[in-house]
Amino acid sequence: MMNSHRIRMRHLRCFLAVAQFGSVTHAAESMGTVQPSVSRTLRELEQELGGPLFERTASGLALNAQGRLLFSYVSNGLGQVDLGLKTLLGGLTSQRVRAYVLPNVVRMVMPGAVARFKSLYPAIDVTFKATTGGGLQQYIHTSEVDFGFGRLLAAEHMEGLNFEHLFSEPLVFFVRSGHPLTRQKGLSIHDIDHFPVVLPLPNTIIRAEMDRFIIAHGLSRFSNLIETLSFEFSRNYIAISDAVVCQPLGAMRRELADGSVTILNFGADELTGAVGLTTLAGQEVSEPAQLLMQVIREEVVSLGLDSNIA
Repeated sequence: MMNSHRIRMRHLRCFLAVAQFGSVTHAAESMGTVQPSVSRTLRELEQELGGPLFERTASGLALNAQGRLLFSYVSNGLGQVDLGLKTLLGGLTSQRVRAYVLPNVVRMVMPGAVARFKSLYPAIDVTFKATTGGGLQQYIHTSEVDFGFGRLLAAEHMEGLNFEHLFSEPLVFFVRSGHPLTRQKGLSIHDIDHFPVVLPLPNTIIRAEMDRFIIAHGLSRFSNLIETLSFEFSRNYIAISDAVVCQPLGAMRRELADGSVTILNFGADELTGAVGLTTLAGQEVSEPAQLLMQVIREEVVSLGLDSNIA
């Protein structure tokens, strides 16, 4: 039988560090200790709880079902403790968190994450830029935002930045339900080019991925193209036309659920990318930002998106 009196704060902080970094070694570095100490502490906690909390994957340690359950309680509880202590000691220097958030996660993850965050920390203001991916690195380097949440930047833009992979998400081709292409098998890029195509503006993350994909499939550009940053336009335009819209899966999750749009069976495997948190390398983010990032991680887990890690 579990004896909760034997579980100490060090066990829980160790557990959270390993969950965050997915590595005993990196967790030890973040805690200013050594790997054997973290391994021993984690083993003690698992023994007290009667089973493992993590499973080994190709990319490191991942929370299992029991670990995710514990994480949902411990992360909130310790976050509240840390915030209270820092506030009392005058260590919480900022009462605002600023994030750069891409539209797919604005619609899919952020409402629940912000609701959860404000229920825990109502005194901390939240400001986020909802945009399509251009200029994230400049915003972070100039400290205009504390972190970014969205698709991984191209390698040439990641200098001086860290990325924490939370889940994987494809870019997909959406059409209205009943569109002629939904009845066609063996689709090619040239079949799609027979219809108007809606893409994000150039110099955005997903447009760069799409341009490379189009060229790889033998097309220099779509012949009937609409370029816009407005996801709302895309969702409304697709409903009244035969246009094909390329967007991240999360952008139209609600429309998929109600059956008003359909995904074409073309390209998703090649256009799957990493979604996660981007921060400035070598610099610790503010306490409010750390708390919001933690809540985002929890929301990703609660939505079941963490299983979509390629």
